[in-house]
Amino acid sequence: MHFKNKRYYYLLCVIFFSVIGCSDNSKFNDDTWSGSKIMMLGHRGMGMYYKMPGNTFQSVTPAIGIGADGCELDIQLTRDTVLVFYHDHLLKPNTTCNGRIYESDWADIQQCKYYAVENNIFINSVDDLFSKISNINDLYFSFDCGKVDEEATDVNLYEMQYLRAIKRICEKYNMSNHIFIEGTFNFLIKAQQMGLTNKLFLYSDLDEQAIELADSNSFFGISTGLDGLNISTEEAHKKGLYVMVWSPDNFTQNKLALSKNVDIIQTDDPISLLKLVNRFNYEYIIP
Repeated sequence: MHFKNKRYYYLLCVIFFSVIGCSDNSKFNDDTWSGSKIMMLGHRGMGMYYKMPGNTFQSVTPAIGIGADGCELDIQLTRDTVLVFYHDHLLKPNTTCNGRIYESDWADIQQCKYYAVENNIFINSVDDLFSKISNINDLYFSFDCGKVDEEATDVNLYEMQYLRAIKRICEKYNMSNHIFIEGTFNFLIKAQQMGLTNKLFLYSDLDEQAIELADSNSFFGISTGLDGLNISTEEAHKKGLYVMVWSPDNFTQNKLALSKNVDIIQTDDPISLLKLVNRFNYEYIIP
């Protein structure tokens, strides 16, 4: 009889904690105001804590493999107008090469290796990385174009080359609707003038001024840091604008981002975010 009581007690505990767990997860509704699901992008791939450098094939493919809708990636332009995934303008101290990307040709940059846990991790061109992903047209990428090289001899020419290169890659892979562009106001206006049809996100804190600026210039939305949500996302949604937020880097911050009713989350912790909304692919083995 005593043994039976223990079994019943154990069963009740399992039921109780299962109910508690289910009710807790139900708080994390990933429906957006527009009726779609929140888009979840890996920040530079698997995020800042992953063993491989961000903005590389070795970081992007695992993020996709575990269930992310795509990735946020930083874009730079070489002297011979090849788009590459890289965070900064200077090749040092993160790689074996020296100099500025915009002052170097792709033939030189493709030899640059990251200082990483594995020896042969190279800088990737956008073309090279996209060509290796079989389901590229099912994915979404947000190109962070907020780091225009202001030290270019002719910044206007540089930006025009930069935008033309984005347009070429979008046309080659039929990805204009799946590649977002994040940038400053002037940069996005130039993108419109050059005929790019990508969804444009204004780089700004979320406030009334940014909403008015984005709305009056027909931008698609606003890209802001998690700590830049100065007013409710509902104010942006009233104007038909989408809100993209970056970059929660742990379980607690991912929960906070979900609670803010944003539309796109760039996360440095895609594993916990995908698990929170039951979208994690447990069949994929992370390298």
